[in-house]
Amino acid sequence: MGPVNIVVIHQSRTGNTRRAAELIGGAAEAAGDTVAVRPVTNIDFKELAEADLVFVGTWVDGLILFGHRPGDAGMVRSIPKLWNKRVVAFMTHAVNPGDAADKLAALLEGHGADVIAARSLNRRRLDDEAPAFAAEVLAAARV
Repeated sequence: MGPVNIVVIHQSRTGNTRRAAELIGGAAEAAGDTVAVRPVTNIDFKELAEADLVFVGTWVDGLILFGHRPGDAGMVRSIPKLWNKRVVAFMTHAVNPGDAADKLAALLEGHGADVIAARSLNRRRLDDEAPAFAAEVLAAARV
């Protein structure tokens, strides 16, 4: 499989998720893929329609030990339906993500997505974790 068309959609409150999105996009671009990184408020519908792979990211909301959930889950509803799109859910967290990434994956699946991976990235280790996650997902997506 040759280059992949990728759209990375993010909703960021403090800038960590935006940074993760940029790092994921940069790793994909370095691998030769076509990448667009967009905030959820500025989605390009043509790009999204042509995408082979879509990353969707937000932050982990909740208390340190319980109540973990995707931050601003409503943002998923603002994305056009993702029927038959391969989608990767990613999140950023400070301490403990709980099962928030699985909850985001479930929300996206309810939105028509075929979720192929879901992970929360530690905001203090984004420079390492985000590109490594992107490389892992892209290697699997190319098979």
